[in-house]
Amino acid sequence: MKVHEGRGFLLRTGVDAPFGGWLGARQLDAGTSISSAPWEVLRTLSDLARLMPGGLSLLWDAPTAWITELAPEVRAGFLKGLGHLPGLTLHVRDQAFGPLLQEPAAVWHHSPQPPTGALGLGWRQGWLGWVPDAGPGWRLPGLGTAVDAADSDTVAAGYLWGEAVLPLGALEHLDPAELAAVLAEHQGQVEQALSQRIGAEAWPARFPFLRRRTGWRVAFLGGREFQLSGGSWERAAGLAGDLARHLEAALRCPIHLAASGDLMAASSLGQQAMWEGLPWRNALPLPPAAPCFTPGLGADPREPSPLESRCAFPGSMAQLLAEPPAIPLRVPGVPMEGAVAVFLAGLEHIPAIRWLPPDLPPPGPFLPGRPWAPAKAYAPLADPAQVLQPSLFDGLE
Repeated sequence: MKVHEGRGFLLRTGVDAPFGGWLGARQLDAGTSISSAPWEVLRTLSDLARLMPGGLSLLWDAPTAWITELAPEVRAGFLKGLGHLPGLTLHVRDQAFGPLLQEPAAVWHHSPQPPTGALGLGWRQGWLGWVPDAGPGWRLPGLGTAVDAADSDTVAAGYLWGEAVLPLGALEHLDPAELAAVLAEHQGQVEQALSQRIGAEAWPARFPFLRRRTGWRVAFLGGREFQLSGGSWERAAGLAGDLARHLEAALRCPIHLAASGDLMAASSLGQQAMWEGLPWRNALPLPPAAPCFTPGLGADPREPSPLESRCAFPGSMAQLLAEPPAIPLRVPGVPMEGAVAVFLAGLEHIPAIRWLPPDLPPPGPFLPGRPWAPAKAYAPLADPAQVLQPSLFDGLE
């Protein structure tokens, strides 16, 4: 992976391959049958994920029976591979995946309403995440939006040239033309190197690279600092939309706007803003604390705070972003289904949520000076079934 630090932004791309991408199970099966050669399918996915430092998503647009009809021991090994291959994330929509999950895995469930039954229990235990997604496309946390192929239920494969991460406070001071020039330069370098890889037949021939389906991800962080410095979400959404339109016109490719939960990028951009005295350094922690932006749009998930503040997803940004923010919610115990329903009903816009009960380790990287608080430090969700309502005649003699 190549990393370039500009004034107010951090740029990451692949070296001789796309930064990230996605493909559907039907397209994967067209090259190698899942039912007859599941281990070859895993090898193909491993080869693709190894090429993309930003990750690869497999969108299960096929019937769940393609997995359930496998022999039990083959099915268990195949699912374990899908959930634990480095760099691979599985996205599903069918509730029938619930009984198939036996442990935490890199899986996201897409549905308009939170999962219930066995799948809902796995979600509340932290075994998978939930993306509030009504379709027809797939909103992929960490990548962007995937759309179905024309006149087909098959998902069209897509790729990313790279990712640009910047603090929300830098939007007013950023020159879109300057950023577009930097992106174009790095895109040209990746294109040239990728053409050499394809010419050397070192790219999987079953998955042709299509330039018109390749875009950029532009992700924002520092929402907490932006609010503390008096920023307006409507103003931020307007500037972000203008930036996306300028980049689309200059680069002639899709631009996926998102919220970044990357802790390393938040730390690097915070240090840059403080050391160089940049205008958007307001509200950053002062020395001796490490200057670090808060990942995403809300409160830092590593610090105990109300669930609502960690799930902050302003309406003006919700209409603009191609994907919902992915929020890991640390809790002191597995939340009850009723409590989760009441909590979600109180949110105007719901992000993608993955619960983190105490028996699951929080995600890394673990940075010096910014540790995760222990699970018992977080407030539990109140179970409405345990709340005692006062009787009509209480207090009367």
